[in-house]
Amino acid sequence: MDVFLLGAGRPFRGEKPAALKNIFLNTRAIDWQVHSFDSIERDVRYHFIGGYHVEEVIACYPDLGVTVVPDWEQLGVLNTLLNAPFAGRDTVVSYTDTVFRKNVITDLLAATGDFAFAVDTSWKRRYALRSQEDIDIAETIEPSEFGAGFDGLAEFTGLMLFGPRVVEHLTTLDADDVGSNLRDLAFHLRDQGFTPSVIDVEGDWAELNAPEDIARFVLGTKADTLARLEPLVTKSTIAEQESFTTEQWADDEAGVLADIRNKFPGQKLIVRSSASAEDGWTYSNAGRFESILNVDGNDPDALRDAIGKVIASYPITRSLSDQVFVQPYVGDIQYAGVVFSRGLETGSPYYLFNFNDETMGTSGITSGQAADDRTIFVSRFDTGSLAKVEPRLMPILDAVVELEQLLGYDKLDVEFALTKSGEVFIFQVRPITMDHSAYEIEDAVLHETLEKDAAFFRKSQTPPPFVHGAENLFSNMSDWNPAEIIGAKPKPLAFSLYRHVITNDIWARQRAEFGYRNVAPHPLIVSFSGQPYVDVRASLNSFIPADLPDALAEKLATAYIRTIKQQPHCHDKIEFDVVFSVWTPSFQREAAARLAPHGIDAGEIEKLEVALKALTRNALTRLDRDLGAIESLRERHDRIAGSSLNALDKLIMLIEDCRTHGTLAFAHAARSGFVATSLLKSFVAEGLLERRRHDAFLQSVDTVSRQFIVDRHRAGQNKLSRDELLERYGHLRPGTYEITMPAYWEQPEKFLAAPETDLPPETAPFEFTAEENAAFASVLATMESDISAADLGAYLRRAIQLREAVKFEFTRNIGRALDLGVRLGEEIGISRSDFSYLEYDDLMQFNLNLVSVDTLRRRIAVRKKGHTVSRMIELPSVLLSETDFRCFERGNSEPNFITTNEVIANIHVLDGVTEEDLSGRIIVISQADPGYDWLIGYPIAGLITKFGGANSHMAVRAAEANLPAAIGVGEKIYNKIVNMNRVHLDCANRTISEVP
Repeated sequence: MDVFLLGAGRPFRGEKPAALKNIFLNTRAIDWQVHSFDSIERDVRYHFIGGYHVEEVIACYPDLGVTVVPDWEQLGVLNTLLNAPFAGRDTVVSYTDTVFRKNVITDLLAATGDFAFAVDTSWKRRYALRSQEDIDIAETIEPSEFGAGFDGLAEFTGLMLFGPRVVEHLTTLDADDVGSNLRDLAFHLRDQGFTPSVIDVEGDWAELNAPEDIARFVLGTKADTLARLEPLVTKSTIAEQESFTTEQWADDEAGVLADIRNKFPGQKLIVRSSASAEDGWTYSNAGRFESILNVDGNDPDALRDAIGKVIASYPITRSLSDQVFVQPYVGDIQYAGVVFSRGLETGSPYYLFNFNDETMGTSGITSGQAADDRTIFVSRFDTGSLAKVEPRLMPILDAVVELEQLLGYDKLDVEFALTKSGEVFIFQVRPITMDHSAYEIEDAVLHETLEKDAAFFRKSQTPPPFVHGAENLFSNMSDWNPAEIIGAKPKPLAFSLYRHVITNDIWARQRAEFGYRNVAPHPLIVSFSGQPYVDVRASLNSFIPADLPDALAEKLATAYIRTIKQQPHCHDKIEFDVVFSVWTPSFQREAAARLAPHGIDAGEIEKLEVALKALTRNALTRLDRDLGAIESLRERHDRIAGSSLNALDKLIMLIEDCRTHGTLAFAHAARSGFVATSLLKSFVAEGLLERRRHDAFLQSVDTVSRQFIVDRHRAGQNKLSRDELLERYGHLRPGTYEITMPAYWEQPEKFLAAPETDLPPETAPFEFTAEENAAFASVLATMESDISAADLGAYLRRAIQLREAVKFEFTRNIGRALDLGVRLGEEIGISRSDFSYLEYDDLMQFNLNLVSVDTLRRRIAVRKKGHTVSRMIELPSVLLSETDFRCFERGNSEPNFITTNEVIANIHVLDGVTEEDLSGRIIVISQADPGYDWLIGYPIAGLITKFGGANSHMAVRAAEANLPAAIGVGEKIYNKIVNMNRVHLDCANRTISEVP
């Protein structure tokens, strides 16, 4: 018998050929199909007929017979079939994006007639929540037209059997005379006098275009799954349950209560939600609805009330088939929570534990209410590494692995509890049915990437010349804040531009010019799986004054590294909580507290103080000298942009000019701004300046950001032309280095419209009082500085102003270069999206005629896959050891609260650009670089960011606007907040909480 597997066309979703899509564990669709015929006692010859990426199928199955259909893109599936090497014997054909059980194959082969095909009369309800879109595109047929004894439409499955007579006929056919698909072929054969037979699979099959369909096919219904598991598990206990539908509750409330009391006499109970919108074998709303704990099973009123609350939490449009589960309440819990056996968003190879070890039960985790829950990632490639991070979870991991093996499915969402006696209870087992078709990367590729990362980490422990510290660690926010500016998982162009323009070498040159140690040619940022990480040891060294002896530099570097290893949450605040890079009046007290425990004595602290005083003293007088190059940057930008050069030449000149004339000045301006803000904060801490006076001073500083809001108001009042507004601000974009984000000039109605907020008042005149100036003079005397208190006040103002002004000019070159990249892409046939996967070096080589457009396209294809790998790999914000590549706990970050204000408002999670009204909302955003300044023009209530430091751009902007903000809350807190609706942001008390 011949079995022809038809796989010429593109998959419904994703890029991988349908035949190679994973069904579960390491089983592909084609494996399942072949396995379905294993019990057939016939000589079976399998043959694949393909077109789309057929080379991948050949590589995976070199012994499989393959026919290539060269014109598969123009012709239909019937043409694919007619290319088959028919041999005149019984033949079965099947689409490669469908799977069937063995009993269906057996029924098909037992069918009488010249040909047979399988249909599904249960097609509309084959799995819960099948979308209308999926129903509309289903291939349907009337079985009664072929003599079947059942009426109505059925879904045509594409599974067909042809006897020898039909096979002979097929060799004579021309597809143009029949139609385009197998359904057309069925009608043709019937009309030619061949006898048909129709079998009904009654839902016992699945298509690969819906993850819910596959999950239902492999696992069955949830109730069936738990019932199947209960007698089989050895590493856990499946909690008993009594389930009923909302319809049963409405019809016979007393009977349901009686059944519960009979099953669980005298027990404490938990009443759990199981609405179709939650548990209909989809994950999207799991845990959204109510669960009531510790219900007295002897009290019918309490039980009735708990059931009522659960049902009331279901949607208004709830189904009568929605269920409620009642289970024994498990007390004496040590751990409780959920574990996902694959990544939710990407299907990545991790076990993700989200649990609570404060014995609050499981409902807080599943509902997102737990305030002190923990999150641990465990690589499927090294599950034993969990024992190094949290060994008490090992019994739960063992139980989940057993569930996977029993079910033959590795995308599970398991709700568990571990009692203090060590017993593992399983309350729920659901499949993860998120669509992962955009992340079809083989596990072996991810494993290899992680092993390379670990090897690079290991190699990086050896200190290079001119860098002190025997061990190293990496962080995505310690210096120049890559996670905030380009994102934790940036695309290649943005990542390469950031490295080239700033972090390959200019960063180190600026530090050396300012008086710190020269760590050149050491780069600041490296890549782990395409994710940017700061070489923390190099960063820490670059903040050690240059004139300190090597021995002391070694001790300081070691102390700083140990501090971060002991307090990883400080990784994004190293200049505030770890290193001493500026002298302030509080130095002696803070240095004694932070350095003495690491064996740095008073004499060494004094040497550090002398060096920092000199460095800070010089900073107060070098501002104009450091920023001289920026004066020519704008004039050179205009000359380059107005020249007759082509788009690529202009792009490269703008980037190189930015690097040569802009980056160094920008880095110096940023350093001076940090010196100014550090001194101001220290003045407040030492009681030399009241907090309200500090805030008033900042709000008196006339910055580019304030002028931006003023100019938008003026344009709205026709006092400034649209062209002038575009000329000044059109180069900005949300995501300064990301070419796919629109520039302000592309969407002026969004970014440059007159703000809905009131025109900012004129900056109020501010002068430091005589008492304040006297205090400043005393500080300057201690620093041995020759400048006056008035000079210091002028420096503080100008340093803060220029930090923002130079940054603004610096981004002009970047923004214009990206615009030219879009134009270049149009000229050479590369889309804007695809252009983002090039690297800057590719453009340099292309400009030198070293590579062709075809080469660029090939590199784009490779980089797309690499970026998908990057998005699938999970790494912590701080890499402390090799274990972190295999297992890590996502820790809390300490948010940077801006202002002392508080606000209660609904949140709006912002991902890019939106047309929605943001007024009165607390904006929640992953990162916010200078291109997000347009937000400040809206009457938003507050701002929360995942990434960002205490001195980051948005922290400064929020302070200027007196906007309550929490900057850099970290991934763990951020992931909780995005699932909230209404939030209380209390900056004075440093809290963020959900409001019912």
